[in-house]
Amino acid sequence: MKSAPFNYAFLFLGLFFGSSQWLLAQNAAYARRHLDTLSSAAFHGRGYVAGGQQLAADYLLREFAQLGLQALSDNYLQPFKLEVNSFDSVYLRLNKQALVPGTDFVVHPMSGHGQAQKLKPGKGLVLAENGKQPKEMGKNPRLILETTDQKFTWSVGRDQWPLAYVEVRKKALPPKIKRADFYFSGSYKSHTVANVAGLVRGIKHPDSIIVICAHYDHLGRMGSVLFPGANDNASGTALLLDLARHYSQPQHQPDYSLLFIAFAAEEAGLVGSNYFVNHPLVPLKRISLVLNLDLMAGGSEGMMVVNGEAQSRAFQLLDSLNRANSYLKNVQKRANAANSDHYPFTQKGVPAIFVYTLGDVTAYHDPNDRSESLQWQHYHQIFGLLRSFTDQWQQP
Repeated sequence: MKSAPFNYAFLFLGLFFGSSQWLLAQNAAYARRHLDTLSSAAFHGRGYVAGGQQLAADYLLREFAQLGLQALSDNYLQPFKLEVNSFDSVYLRLNKQALVPGTDFVVHPMSGHGQAQKLKPGKGLVLAENGKQPKEMGKNPRLILETTDQKFTWSVGRDQWPLAYVEVRKKALPPKIKRADFYFSGSYKSHTVANVAGLVRGIKHPDSIIVICAHYDHLGRMGSVLFPGANDNASGTALLLDLARHYSQPQHQPDYSLLFIAFAAEEAGLVGSNYFVNHPLVPLKRISLVLNLDLMAGGSEGMMVVNGEAQSRAFQLLDSLNRANSYLKNVQKRANAANSDHYPFTQKGVPAIFVYTLGDVTAYHDPNDRSESLQWQHYHQIFGLLRSFTDQWQQP
């Protein structure tokens, strides 16, 4: 029997689409590896206990160097200092029951350090029901104990109060508090941290720059309690690295120059991005747009564009690309807010938007923001939308 003629077009298409899927899988694996690594216990929550931020900065500069990004400063780093209150060890006992840190209680980020035993209500111990402190602090106050039935949401303390302060979940309280013992140790001191920046030079418009940024820091540790910061913001940092890898390849060299910045100390009050805009590594007037990536591990409910109302042209491009290609459920917009690293740029008159994903992730500023809890099932769509946006953005 005569063989049917071989369909070379079919073979070509099969190889093309098979290769495309393989490349997408490789991209996702690359980003996932960085998310898992940065949110692992080895990086101590990328905070101020055990040098977590420095470990993360060193990791990122090595990756920038391996990708061949152009350094604009010494070894990709832009160092600066800030004072932070941190906790190496925390212990709290009410009556005879030791409470579990991170589950039963959290130490306030600006709590004083110290230790005391046999504190009683009105005699060293101040009880604050739902945050309402009594008018009388009692004799020789040492510890303020705030009861709450709200979710614990921790942060970074930039100051230190003279008294120890702790939030305790109501269900962990004994029927009547007769005695409290506590031990909170740590430091309130200056830390040197660094932004990490690298450039991919554009082909057509090398003097016009798109900044793609994400903060790599998180909350660190509260004693033995780790705040991994997988979604916030190892996810944005991993996506930034994947975009940097894509555009550092010769076949994907962009029209505009791309400046990739991993910001430090965002959780401490946008300190790294504020430092950058006041000590810019490139003239701010050369920045065409800032695209800030934070909380990028969701996506089932779409994407939000902060400052999309003011930056209507950027929002419209994102929205039209999403509609044309069905990347995500929708792209929404809201007014500007001082909630991530885009904001200091806007205060200097630089066009900037902040994008974050919606849906899938509920943990926020707590120990449950772990890599193993993130599916990141919309990664391909998120990457595709932001890559298409970067490719098609044009300076007015």
